[in-house]
Amino acid sequence: METWTPDDLKRHLDKGDAVFLKLWKKGCGICKLSIPATDRMEKDNKHGLIFGKIDTAEFPEMLNISDTEVLPAFFVFVSQQKKGQFTGFKGLKKLEEFVDGAVAS
Repeated sequence: METWTPDDLKRHLDKGDAVFLKLWKKGCGICKLSIPATDRMEKDNKHGLIFGKIDTAEFPEMLNISDTEVLPAFFVFVSQQKKGQFTGFKGLKKLEEFVDGAVAS
């Protein structure tokens, strides 16, 4: 998964890209546990999403879009709109269900 800055996210959203975003922190154990799942989802990429992650230690202002400090936080954006948000990591299946639901909404 590519590491982004807030400007990278804005660029993708401005282009109208469908985006899967992960907010995380390098020192967060649960964030690290989610890496194999998000890597698998990016490889399978059933919905044609562009995958990116932003480290909240470097860009703490990104926590403002989530209204939570729980990490990791996952988002799906379609047509420049936030379609869904999922906080914490509860396994690959739950994360895939979140993305499927967000894309379908």
